[in-house]
Amino acid sequence: MKKAGQQIREVVAALGAQSDAARLNMRTQQVRERYRKAIESVYEPRTAQYHLAHTNNVIIRDIDGVKALVVFVDDSACAADLNAQRELVTLRLLELFGEDIGRFDIRISKWKKYRDNHPYVDENSTASKPEAKSIPLNDEEKSFVSSTVSSISDERLRKALEKAMTADLEWKKGEKVENDGRSTK
Repeated sequence: MKKAGQQIREVVAALGAQSDAARLNMRTQQVRERYRKAIESVYEPRTAQYHLAHTNNVIIRDIDGVKALVVFVDDSACAADLNAQRELVTLRLLELFGEDIGRFDIRISKWKKYRDNHPYVDENSTASKPEAKSIPLNDEEKSFVSSTVSSISDERLRKALEKAMTADLEWKKGEKVENDGRSTK
């Protein structure tokens, strides 16, 4: 069985469209697919899906004589986590595809036109949409959050952490209800 990249090359050749634009488009698709496979080999499935859903573009190009991977994402948390795993991603690209990346740039997409580009998200799929709704905390859970953050003396930091903990617990509570509902079906 032929690989998709080989089939694409054959179709393009058969159509006689070996123009620069056709070669660029083929390389773009190849880079995106290789990046997807590298991410899926570095992260567990849900985290890989998260990273791919927040990826706006992936480019391999020459920057100052060095082969560079440039990844555009729309989320700073995604960028930070990807930054922590940059060595593994470049290693996987080398191991799997022979792509010897000398530089890895991660950029946050600033313009809406580019932030709305999601090449790894199927618009008809619900996989990229959150399944679980957050469920408000009860009084006991709110009290737990308050007592947990009460020892933080910086008021701004304490309120920010309390807000983050509350949101996280509400989401986890909703996810647990969603998962419990699926397991009984």
